[in-house]
Amino acid sequence: MNFSSKKLTINAVSAVIQVVFTALLYFFLYKYLLKFIGVEQLGIWSLILSFSSIANLANLGLTSGLVKFVAEYLTEKDVTKLGKLIFTSVFSMTILFGILSLVIFLGGQFFLQYIIDEKFLGIALEILPYSLASLCINAIGGVFTSVLEGHQKNYIRNFIYIISGIIMFGGTVLLTPDYHLKGVAIAQLIQSVFTFVVALIFTVHINPNNKIRYWKWSTGSFKELFSYGYKFQIVSISQLLYEPATKLLLSRYGGLALLGHYEMATKAVNQFRALLTNANQVVVPVVAEKSKVEGSSFLQSFYIKMNRILLLFNLPLSTILLITTPLISLLWLGSINYDFMFSMFVLLVANFVNIMCGPAYFSSMGEGKLSVLVIVHVGMAVINIVLGLILGIFTGGHGIIVAWGIALCAGSIIVIINYNKSLKVNFINLFSRDEMKLLLISLLIIAINVLSNEMISSDDLTVKIIISIFSLFLYLPIIFINKNVKQVIELIKKR
Repeated sequence: MNFSSKKLTINAVSAVIQVVFTALLYFFLYKYLLKFIGVEQLGIWSLILSFSSIANLANLGLTSGLVKFVAEYLTEKDVTKLGKLIFTSVFSMTILFGILSLVIFLGGQFFLQYIIDEKFLGIALEILPYSLASLCINAIGGVFTSVLEGHQKNYIRNFIYIISGIIMFGGTVLLTPDYHLKGVAIAQLIQSVFTFVVALIFTVHINPNNKIRYWKWSTGSFKELFSYGYKFQIVSISQLLYEPATKLLLSRYGGLALLGHYEMATKAVNQFRALLTNANQVVVPVVAEKSKVEGSSFLQSFYIKMNRILLLFNLPLSTILLITTPLISLLWLGSINYDFMFSMFVLLVANFVNIMCGPAYFSSMGEGKLSVLVIVHVGMAVINIVLGLILGIFTGGHGIIVAWGIALCAGSIIVIINYNKSLKVNFINLFSRDEMKLLLISLLIIAINVLSNEMISSDDLTVKIIISIFSLFLYLPIIFINKNVKQVIELIKKR
């Protein structure tokens, strides 16, 4: 398989389209759910999703290695290895997820009563099996979407995600009036089955060597996947102690209403984050292939280009979201909600740093340098829980959100520093003077916007909206006159 900038561009653009489309779906979906089931039941939904995600421990990091190994196997002469790799992964995921999901379901009957209000306990227990079933099917389907990525067919995976999102939205609208929150869970299960079936069909179709008749168990493939993936399993455990732990702490110290608003802010920021990280993630098979056949000069040049292009998208978009948060709150929630705005601000700042960590993170994955990622994720998990407990007890739910942001920023910065050191890249050389000027201007616009909003009464909605719109129109010309931004836009047009 040869590196193709055209293929990389198609994959990146399709990832952006998928994320934008999904963001629009989630906007209308959560607005609909907020109206028909309320913010507290939305908080329950968020909590159950976090609780059921404990089953991700069964992953053993297998799917994380699939993208890398599929890309490498395509350069080898032994065509039988692909079928063995696929079957070994599917079989392993089915057994592991099935057993652990059963354990989680039985454990949920006991633990949920200690972290959720009694009046909502029945609803939570009712949707738990649907959530676990969705998670299991998604995990097995993840084998096939990872194979598509390894073949650099990300655009097919993104197309599947777009259609599955429409199915989820349509199912929710049809089922929620009769089944309420259970209807949402059923719609998600239907979405998972669709993704699984269609990804399987495309996986078999794209390469004759992927056909089911070639599927066989391979102890060698399992060992190879496990030797790469066991480190990612530690990452999975750490992530379990990260995002789900934050939601559990918020439920305990902040209440379901804050958790519901935090869930909406998380969904909004995660879609923005995915807009850039999904486009960036397509480099994993490229780096996996190139690290075997070329020296560090390619990786160094490729890494610097990724960082510069990423900053020119990440910085303006993050700034625009920050200064228009009051407007987003009004359009989505129907009011300017302080909990939502606070969550958005912390999430956006932390995710800006985390997104800039993307080139280092995904390049490390592609090269198989996982040790530092393991250490970072474990450290983030510990900081998040310890600091979250301390701030939660003394400052309530908002302190827990701040703890999450601090942990994410700290881990991201360490990954960047470590990878820069491994490539012998000086941080100063990553960005040009014009890009640093744009950073300073963005920080100034944000500071003026935040201070202006703090000085105005929370009841004065009109002035807050005017400030957001004025800041936006002040900032947009600054972006488009930047020569580096102009160059990137011209490059995209040519592609």
